[in-house]
Amino acid sequence: MARFLSRAGTNIDDLERQLARVGSNENDTGDEANVASTSKATEETSLLVASDHTLQYVHGRMHGDAPGSHKSKHKGADVAIPSVRKLGTWDGVFLPVMLSIWGILVYVRMGYFLSQVGIVGTAASFVCGYLTTTMTTLSISAISTNGTVKGGGPYYMLSRSLGPEFGGSIGLMFYAGTLLSAVLNTVAFTEPLLSNFGQKQGDVSHVFPEGTNWHILYSSILFTLCTVICMTGAQMFARASTFLSTFIIASTGMILLSFATRQPFVDEEKSVYYTGWSMDTFRENLWPDLQPIAQGRPSETIGSVLGVLFPACIGIMAGASMSSSLRKPSKSIPKGTLWAVLLTFILYMTMVLCLGATTRRITLRKNFNVLQEINILPIVVPVGAIITSVTSTLSGVLSSASVLQAIAKDDLFAFLRPLKQRPGNDGMTRAVLTTYVLGQMAFFVGDTNAVAPFTTMFNLIMFAFVNLACLVLKLAASVNFRPTFHYFKAWTACLGALGCFAIMCVVDVVSALMSTAVVAVLFLYVHYTCAPKAWGD
Repeated sequence: MARFLSRAGTNIDDLERQLARVGSNENDTGDEANVASTSKATEETSLLVASDHTLQYVHGRMHGDAPGSHKSKHKGADVAIPSVRKLGTWDGVFLPVMLSIWGILVYVRMGYFLSQVGIVGTAASFVCGYLTTTMTTLSISAISTNGTVKGGGPYYMLSRSLGPEFGGSIGLMFYAGTLLSAVLNTVAFTEPLLSNFGQKQGDVSHVFPEGTNWHILYSSILFTLCTVICMTGAQMFARASTFLSTFIIASTGMILLSFATRQPFVDEEKSVYYTGWSMDTFRENLWPDLQPIAQGRPSETIGSVLGVLFPACIGIMAGASMSSSLRKPSKSIPKGTLWAVLLTFILYMTMVLCLGATTRRITLRKNFNVLQEINILPIVVPVGAIITSVTSTLSGVLSSASVLQAIAKDDLFAFLRPLKQRPGNDGMTRAVLTTYVLGQMAFFVGDTNAVAPFTTMFNLIMFAFVNLACLVLKLAASVNFRPTFHYFKAWTACLGALGCFAIMCVVDVVSALMSTAVVAVLFLYVHYTCAPKAWGD
């Protein structure tokens, strides 16, 4: 009898997933939902609501209510009525992903990358990083086109595909990685700020005091301002990102223009030796030359450089994490994410070649502010760096809070129960505030090079298990895994998973093993303490 009930429950779950998928695909072909009045809908049927452009199936037992809507109950039927304007591909996926990937490391660590591992090593690192993130993007696109995708994007995908154990354990790791990504951008924000406006080293003005405690204070203030914006919701975040992105585009364009128009010059006081386009400079910067970044410290390694560089490749989950705020997540997530990945990769490779062929290695090694020093309009570089830090922090705070809220809503971890919202309240107030407190504590970890490896490790393990989930579902030919995204294959998921684990081991084998052990502990915790769920397998 127990086996029969278990099999019957599985069949019912599969049927509900298929109905949800049909409803989602039908919803994608129409315009924004325009549902008829509640009373008329409930008289015709208690499960399906038909209108001119929409067929929606709402099953609260599996997924709860659609975010941004209120519900009307009549004889057990829940009818989702949209009440908030949703985001599209441009403002909901492409911009958040692009701004998350094109982070502040471009401005403050590009010289560090080239000075340590050269043009070949930097380009190879970006190719490996982007190969891994691209394969992961294909897996995300496959899951997002397999049916409905609700709040908590990546967590929702994993938990509904592989069950609460995998979803909860990897979801928390992803939350930590996304939060640390926001912290990384906030910590790095102080470098261009003080190099231009610091009392001792400011090039523009001598305003802000310098020192470790002051660095923490400035990071804390920026993180607080970004949290306040995120408290207003996804709409305010989208408007802020659209406005600020114009400055980032202008800053990037000015950097590339400077490489084409700047005449050679030397500034020995700042160790700046700009040769212009030179084959001799290109050959000088071509191969790796690992050296200590400061006296008394050991020489850098390929792993340490890759650990700092890889966060410049992440950010692909920014669109998926906002799935509850998208009009058509199954279409917007693949399209917006892939275009953002392609554009940022082209920009990164262009920057590597231009900087490596025009600036001597001694400058790249001694002056991390090199992009500003060689710019024809220097002020646009710190402005772009600061704004990039703000937008990436905004995206990180909102995305991580969304994931944390979704995990708390599913009641997988007892210590997250205080974060559950009241019934009918889809706000993320408690999740955002929790993220804010944890972020403030993370500022004491150290500088950019200290925070970056932790960001790398947490995100890599998340990417690895996303690919592993898709690989298992594909090879098992699961009846509830029929993605409409046709570019996903089993070998792309396998390549993505292997690439993630390989990079983790190159960066730090011990940290890789510890991260995997943490996932195992969280997995066992959910398995033995969480009540059975009606979703996942």
